[in-house]
Amino acid sequence: MLISGRVILATALVVIWTLAAACGGRAEEPAPAASAAPVSVSTARVSGTDEPVTIEATGSFKPDESSDVAPEVSGRVVSTPVEVGAFVKRGQTLIRIQGVGAGLKLDESRATVARAEANLKLAESQNNLAQTTAQRYAALLATGDVSKTVADQARTSAETAVQSVNTARASLAEARAQLAQAEKAVSDVVVPAPFAGYISARSVSVGEYVQPSTPVVTLLKIDPLRLELSIPAIQAGQVAVGQRVTARVDSYPDQTFDGILTAINPAISAESRTFIVEVRVPNADGVLKPGMFAVATIDQGRSQRALLVPRQAVVEDPNTNSFRVFVIDDQNRARLRVVQLAARQQGETVRILTGVQEGERVATSNLADLYDGAQVAASA
Repeated sequence: MLISGRVILATALVVIWTLAAACGGRAEEPAPAASAAPVSVSTARVSGTDEPVTIEATGSFKPDESSDVAPEVSGRVVSTPVEVGAFVKRGQTLIRIQGVGAGLKLDESRATVARAEANLKLAESQNNLAQTTAQRYAALLATGDVSKTVADQARTSAETAVQSVNTARASLAEARAQLAQAEKAVSDVVVPAPFAGYISARSVSVGEYVQPSTPVVTLLKIDPLRLELSIPAIQAGQVAVGQRVTARVDSYPDQTFDGILTAINPAISAESRTFIVEVRVPNADGVLKPGMFAVATIDQGRSQRALLVPRQAVVEDPNTNSFRVFVIDDQNRARLRVVQLAARQQGETVRILTGVQEGERVATSNLADLYDGAQVAASA
């Protein structure tokens, strides 16, 4: 029993000493973590500029004039002196129709006019003689040198001569009208260009028989061109005749084409809720073609402040379909900002509508290493 008590006492002393050591000792604290090194970035200032307020619209170019030219008479085509793509002047021959019958009719009409003119001259000469004779016999009747019967015959002949002159003049007028018709028939065998333009289609060939209802050539006037733009109905109050318009086409990405808004369609489409405006665009060099698709901006005649940053400062987030920049504050920390970009961007400068302020610094390099609150080492 004595031994057991001593063992128990020793065990208790060991436990007490262990607890005392545990209570009196201090736990070892972990070493503080090393702070992250600043991210080296280049920066640029958000700049501002006054830019015109515009409306963007899309549309297609149309010819200023388009005509399916048809002949005025029937006949067989004997000549087609123009080809597709050729430029023709007003009055230039497009096609020629066989005109043998018209030529013969013209010769006959000219001969008829010549005969009518000769008959008129003869009738006028006879009238002059009859008038003189009637006057002479009237004087002789007064002196009793001729009988009344002879004087009456002379007066009747004079009246008849006047009627003959009138009839000859009417015949000449009729002959000249027939000549004019014959001349028109001859001219109708030649189909002229109604205006200067380009041939876009030729529908007939030599030997074909055409009628007045047969289109033979399609003629386009492309200087100027008409640009038809589709405008949302909600922007109806922002467009007006006379506004300046700038258009771009994919075929000439580095070139712009200026025009003037000349017409506004008063009707709004019930299906698309849009309406059409028409812009006249000069096209003296012919580089623009009817049917080309165009993106245009309509100048509103006023300006607004636009904020500009380098393109490399903008990060696109495909997950949220948004754009972001890192603004560097006065403590050289990166602050993430979501920004709204303008509709169309060109060049190496991005136009921002909201999200930053003019004069702020934005990071332009090492954006993948940045996060909101990251310490940076900024350089201009």
